[in-house]
Amino acid sequence: MKQLHSCHVTPQKGFSLIEVVLAIGIFLVTVLALVGLLGPTLQSVDEVEKTDEVSSIVNTINAFLQNSQDIAPRASKFDAIYTAVSQDSATILVFRAYDTNDVISLKVGFVGETDQLARISDSDVTNGSEVFAAGTVYRAVLTPSSVNPVDERADAGVNSYPRYKMNNATPATYPEGSFAMEVRIFAEEPSLTFDDASVLADLQLKEPIFTYNTAIVR
Repeated sequence: MKQLHSCHVTPQKGFSLIEVVLAIGIFLVTVLALVGLLGPTLQSVDEVEKTDEVSSIVNTINAFLQNSQDIAPRASKFDAIYTAVSQDSATILVFRAYDTNDVISLKVGFVGETDQLARISDSDVTNGSEVFAAGTVYRAVLTPSSVNPVDERADAGVNSYPRYKMNNATPATYPEGSFAMEVRIFAEEPSLTFDDASVLADLQLKEPIFTYNTAIVR
């Protein structure tokens, strides 16, 4: 007769319910902490991108004012800019736009400039039925700066924009070797109704994305 041998199975110790709950709790706390850090991180990345974009726009404006051969190619660049800015303001538009071959290129120029080479207008942004601008249009408004000598400028008061005007309307009677300008940069989204005209009374109520001073020399 065969004998039956008893087999003893040693029970395996598993995780208790409390241990499982604690592990899940720790995991959820870690996930929530990481999610909380994600918001500020994305905000920081966005701020860095905006700073880089503003820096690029400032460099573009300065390079255009200082080095562009399109500004008054047959006359004095200093005289042309001084005449445009000294008694009121001048506007520069900076943006990227599609050309007829759908290639994106940088556009920069003065609004209302008489010389075609340095002129830019709302027709470069849109033709009324199609928008050519590939992204934000930056409007830079140039006005006389407080950095100019006190005896060479008139102060219209803190509530006026532009606040300063030069006493000498023509560059020929302006005795200094440089002319300082305040540059306020405004960001606008292009549309079919984009208008290149800078209404200073309206812009005075808006917050520029960046303001700085620059100068041109004779």
